[in-house]
Amino acid sequence: MQQYIKRSLCLLFILIFTFNFTVIACDDGPEDFEDDNTPTTEIDFSEPSDTTFDDTVWTIEREDGIEELYNPKARWTALEAVAMDLDFKTGGKAVFATSAIAQKSSQTVKIKTQLQSYRGGDWKTLYTKTKTSTYSSTTNSGSYYVTKGYKYRTRNTITVYNSSGKALETVTLNCNRTYK
Repeated sequence: MQQYIKRSLCLLFILIFTFNFTVIACDDGPEDFEDDNTPTTEIDFSEPSDTTFDDTVWTIEREDGIEELYNPKARWTALEAVAMDLDFKTGGKAVFATSAIAQKSSQTVKIKTQLQSYRGGDWKTLYTKTKTSTYSSTTNSGSYYVTKGYKYRTRNTITVYNSSGKALETVTLNCNRTYK
């Protein structure tokens, strides 16, 4: 039963981070719902402008430092699933979240997230946050103010430990995005 719950949570995390939707709410009163016989406006289904285009790319870093596109069907020895997101809010607030689930409930998950900016041909670390959970899953989230016009990424080093504290697996995954 516990394995079923863990896998269900894993799927939920992946769906939440994969299909990230923004809902815009209007705080006008109930008069918005009254029928005033005004003509309806057509919805524009054309391509979004460059400022709203989501160019998020997930990559995996090999031990030799080479990055390649992340395969969501990747199989690990100790990790069950990973989900990542990087978004930019009003005023330049970069908001990130990374979730990871270990294959066994007795395992501990540690996520070290570095928010980085690509400038001058190199990735520079702006902010680092680490979170460790004594349960088989953890989410590391945070925010930091950044400047428009640059590429940013979260560099997520995820380590799974057994109940004795021995590292079973370490994976580094990146979530790259441009703040336009």
